[in-house]
Amino acid sequence: MGVNRISVSGICLSVMMLFVFSVGCSGPQKNVSSYIRVLPPHAGTVKVMTFNIRTDTLTDGSNRWSCRRDIVFDIFRDHTPDVIGLQEAEEDQVRDIQIALPHYTRYAVGRSDGRLAGETCAIFYRTNRFRLLDSGTFWFSDTPSVPGTKDWGNLWPRICSWVHLAERGTGGAFYVYNVHLDNLSQNSREKSAQLLACQVAARKTRDPFIVMGDFNMELDNPAMRYLQKQGIQTPYPRMVDAWSAVHAGKPSLGTRHDFRGKTTGPAIDHIPLCESIRPIDVIIDRRCAENGRYPSDHFPIVASILLNPSLRPGYAAAPLAPASVFDPKIRLP
Repeated sequence: MGVNRISVSGICLSVMMLFVFSVGCSGPQKNVSSYIRVLPPHAGTVKVMTFNIRTDTLTDGSNRWSCRRDIVFDIFRDHTPDVIGLQEAEEDQVRDIQIALPHYTRYAVGRSDGRLAGETCAIFYRTNRFRLLDSGTFWFSDTPSVPGTKDWGNLWPRICSWVHLAERGTGGAFYVYNVHLDNLSQNSREKSAQLLACQVAARKTRDPFIVMGDFNMELDNPAMRYLQKQGIQTPYPRMVDAWSAVHAGKPSLGTRHDFRGKTTGPAIDHIPLCESIRPIDVIIDRRCAENGRYPSDHFPIVASILLNPSLRPGYAAAPLAPASVFDPKIRLP
């Protein structure tokens, strides 16, 4: 199985950035309907993807991982992101993706034991472009450094995995945080947003950061407003939603579709950024295969982000917020 490949003649791929738009399938022919956006090259630009690939479970029947993994691989190969953040990926799925993407290196920790057990928030990055400076995982709980812990109403442990990457040659560095928040407990999402903001503020260097993941809430949720500091004062840096920044005034488009391809589902997958960097373009890939099968019950989001502040006239670095002690007793207004 697979999706129709997109070919573009007369465009030099080495100096242009190509983004593939896809829409949900309709009718008997299940082709990829695509729109190619050609962007000028920028130094210090990174393309990132967040994608909940859906864990492998017997209850999915014909949508099990073995039936759709090739479509997932095609998405990675078509977009060629620099960094990929996965949610729900278990160890066997992470291994399959690593085999399919030999030019990437991964960092992945199982949420159940801090090693291999349970779902991961795996991060893949292009080995030929980046080297790993540091990495880690914390649990959304009162004891974030203890593997497998869960509080605040979580049914399952919830985690954030992160990496600190440096570009080979230039040495330019940035952080990536990949999260999967709870789908049932609003209290957990609020506490998780506070802990995430605290951990990001306490990072070791002033290098910019990118957050991505399945937040299991839309942008108007109080916990997302906390991260964006919308009507809420916090001691942490404000995060800017990449989609909203690029598509100002347009509603967020649904990202979860339950293997149906609908575009009216909840927009719960996001890419929040620090204010010192700028998203250039953000798209949602809504493709399905010729047999009508979708790669996941979520759509992936792909963003091109300008990291180099020297390319921004009048840029002034925002001060890094001082590290604060996370207090799980605080409740959002």
